Amino acid sequence: MALPSSDTRGNPTIRLSAPRLSRPFSTATPRLKQAAVPQSASEKEAAPDDLEVLSAEEAEGEEFAIETDLKIPGELQVAPRPNDLPDYVPAESAEDLEWVGGLENWWENDENWGRSKDFVGFGRTEPIVDPTVLEVLARRAVVEALAVRQVAGDQLLVASWQPSRSRHQLLAALAIGVEVLPDGRAELKGNVAPLVEALTSEAEPTDVEDWVPAADEALEFVKSWDRSWKEISLDDPRLKFAVTKRIQQLTGHLLPDSKLLHVDSVSALLKVLVKPPKPKKLVEHIETKGNLTELPNVKVYPRRVTPIDKEKMVGRWKVIVEELEKRDLPVTGSGGYVKGVERKWATGKV
Repeated sequence: MALPSSDTRGNPTIRLSAPRLSRPFSTATPRLKQAAVPQSASEKEAAPDDLEVLSAEEAEGEEFAIETDLKIPGELQVAPRPNDLPDYVPAESAEDLEWVGGLENWWENDENWGRSKDFVGFGRTEPIVDPTVLEVLARRAVVEALAVRQVAGDQLLVASWQPSRSRHQLLAALAIGVEVLPDGRAELKGNVAPLVEALTSEAEPTDVEDWVPAADEALEFVKSWDRSWKEISLDDPRLKFAVTKRIQQLTGHLLPDSKLLHVDSVSALLKVLVKPPKPKKLVEHIETKGNLTELPNVKVYPRRVTPIDKEKMVGRWKVIVEELEKRDLPVTGSGGYVKGVERKWATGKV
């Protein structure tokens, strides 16, 4: 901060004060200081009728409650002095003494935080991997996006929706019929107004049920549909965004933009969403494809074939073990025998 001053000769100068690196902080209960300031008659007349004006004495003894779901530390307590305790015996060491008081790691304890401070993610924490269940949830996302566009227009396609994953909402969405036109547009058959109202409501969600159909139940849903709904066009970027956004909420899968760029229909979207898990081993990948295992002159093994495995294949390993045991030689490993050092000596190595 620049402060005006003058030197010994009276010439004006500029003095720079050092920046303040700290500020006073009090842990006392906050009080309304404005209540203790005397007010004029005009100010009292201008105050609203429902505003209670407190005097300095009333404001000094007034307690103000803080509305929060956080667990606030208790009031400060002072331990009695040793002179006030007749049976007080001083400790000779800190061993086995109980630590009392202090605010260390208070906010690191999850029990001191309210439920309103819990992190709520956009999608599921554990993505769904069952292909049949994914197809059922994808149809629900498509029907809900089409219903929102049909009732509320394209503007709400990119708006925030309620993250409802209840059984009632799923069955209501799957009960809507879908008719696909030759140009890829879709028309919904049924009452979609309650479905849209539940998705676009700004009220706090009351239904927090998180229900996922079982694999056999999802298979029954898939068998009851024809394949025409997979030909619905997703050329509209707003409709594609709404569908993929809802899929992330329902399934926990975030589809990459690089793959969504080439998605122009629901069938192409399902190819990106519903994919088998990656094999953990190369042999699983080969067995899944099956093109090499069908060849008569090719054998696939789950691990590396060792020389012992080759001897066992031709039946010589049992004879080799017997001969090695007769000569008191190790069957596997070196058995404590090391290579000769004469070769190193002859080549000048130490």
